[in-house]
Amino acid sequence: MTMLEYAAPPAPDLLSDLGRRIIGAEDADTLRENANLNGDSFSGKMSRLGSETAKWHAMRHVLPQALAAAVEQGDLYVHDLDQYALGTTNCIFIPFDRLLASGFNTGNGSVRTPQTIMSAMALVAIIFQSQQNSQYGGVSANKIDWDLAPYVKRSFIKHFRKGQRLFHEPAVITDEQLHLDSAVAKQQCPRAFAFAYEETEVETGQAAESLIHNLNTMSSRAGGQIPFTSLNYGICTSAEGRLVSRSLLEATIRGLGHGETPVFPQHIFQCKQGVNQAQGDPNYDLFRLAVTCSSRRMYPNFVNVDASFNLPYYRPEDPDTIIATMGCRTRTLADRFGRNRQSGKGNLSFNTVNLVKLGIRYGICRGNRAVADREAFYAALEKVMHTAVDGLLHRYAIQTRQPAKSSDFMMREGVWEGGEQLAPNEPVASLLKHGTLSLGFIGLAECMTAMYGRHHGQDMHVHREALNIIRAMREFCDNMSERHNLNITLFATPAEGLSGKFTKLDRAEYGPISGVNDREYYTNSFHIPVYHNLPAYRKIELEAPFHTLCNAGAISYVELDGNVRANTAAFMRIVQYALAQDIGYFSINHPIDRCPECGYEGVIGDICPGCAVHENDVHFQRLRRVTGYLTGDYKVRFNAAKQAEVRDRVKHR
Repeated sequence: MTMLEYAAPPAPDLLSDLGRRIIGAEDADTLRENANLNGDSFSGKMSRLGSETAKWHAMRHVLPQALAAAVEQGDLYVHDLDQYALGTTNCIFIPFDRLLASGFNTGNGSVRTPQTIMSAMALVAIIFQSQQNSQYGGVSANKIDWDLAPYVKRSFIKHFRKGQRLFHEPAVITDEQLHLDSAVAKQQCPRAFAFAYEETEVETGQAAESLIHNLNTMSSRAGGQIPFTSLNYGICTSAEGRLVSRSLLEATIRGLGHGETPVFPQHIFQCKQGVNQAQGDPNYDLFRLAVTCSSRRMYPNFVNVDASFNLPYYRPEDPDTIIATMGCRTRTLADRFGRNRQSGKGNLSFNTVNLVKLGIRYGICRGNRAVADREAFYAALEKVMHTAVDGLLHRYAIQTRQPAKSSDFMMREGVWEGGEQLAPNEPVASLLKHGTLSLGFIGLAECMTAMYGRHHGQDMHVHREALNIIRAMREFCDNMSERHNLNITLFATPAEGLSGKFTKLDRAEYGPISGVNDREYYTNSFHIPVYHNLPAYRKIELEAPFHTLCNAGAISYVELDGNVRANTAAFMRIVQYALAQDIGYFSINHPIDRCPECGYEGVIGDICPGCAVHENDVHFQRLRRVTGYLTGDYKVRFNAAKQAEVRDRVKHR
């Protein structure tokens, strides 16, 4: 039980009781609210204690009265409430190109421009680590292939000069002429060129492997977590950029020290017609490799540059306009103030509306009406959306008052664009307007069942009604953006800790209702329920229209069995079908079980197919995805609601 699940307003004795339950490890769901956090560890318990105390403070002393009441009643949810009073912001796309080119200072010392790809990738990990402690959400590279390509070239030049000395090929070739596709170097110094090419490939591969290992072992985030990192790539067609992409994919396929699937970074492959989607495209081989990697490791996911809502922002001459996403799905490309590019900005905060509760109140599920009261539903929805946006604006006011020194690395080093121009005590108000404030939603499927007796995966009339609700929410966000002159956007919420909270509150108020709140979780955003059996192509078709409405980000999944690695052609057809349906961000879930005895990976029941060891004798590692991220063994790290969701997942054929 967390602070928000107590029936009465927070009080010191309740806080004391919650602290006792955390320290004594009596409350598994609180300890596992964040699947990236080992809540059983000392640092994890300390983090949860601090988090729950900060939530208590925010509810009691900071939140507007209407917002606090809505949270307590389960009408909406304030994400990362523990950060509310501090004015911390959520996530960001980091301008790695500028930070690496100019050097940076972590606060304890300055770092020079790297001279090799090995040192550049090491610094990427350090930048991720430093930035992670300036915010509470994810950190992402929106074009890591473009950002690191110059350092592949620097390594090639270094190896080429060494090769010239080794093989006595003294031809005068300038650094500007030297690159992996240099015909001049290949013709005039063939042995030096071949040597440099091979050495650069090896170094880049080792650098990528080192980066992935670092990002899985740096427990530098609060509570002993590793940073929530994401890498977007796939569009750069230079030989150097292609080598970066290929090396990252190959290192991910190889896995960690004993072949384990890396949990981080989240990989996102940027898909673009004419670049990597068909035979003859310059990066088609990378797309095929990405499919192979995803069929083995569940990463990368696939973001659609050609989607109708992404392509208008794309300018081929500016890679910073290529759509990128946080691993969880956050999208921040558009900016009403004209900064329509990715890096140097991010999301500030988001609040999520409980659609299910509104459906229960105004639908047919309780038997008190024969026809859903749509008019009352929309009136109540607008009221709770106003409360949610008022909360975002209140939090935004707190955020904008913070001095630049509060997020020292982010502002001092210009990770948030323009921050380097602020004095340490200067407020950040002028910069945060480029970020997004997002209104999220959860449980559209259960809401439809409560309203009409069927969800939007079962009935096309209900599907149209579901689209109308999300369209109304998007129109509301657009109107609020105009009214307040801010980027207020609609978010298809990734619910981890939240997924079971609303369910408990609604069951306590209304009792169990079949098909509505009788499971341990509500379905994420607009997704078709994980337990609804339908073909993969049909799930894609039903969810696709919602993507264009959710301008703060959305993702669709299909669930396949563990044999997908044996049929990458089918895997690729599913991905490309989703892209063709105008889905903005897509991935395929499949179980990854691993036997620590023999290293077998695939689907494991009670007995390992590789060595016949029984689960009673060895703990099989069972990797699943939650809210966009892989989070270790789901039976250990997931909360009860998410474990129930995993158990209910059906395979789409």
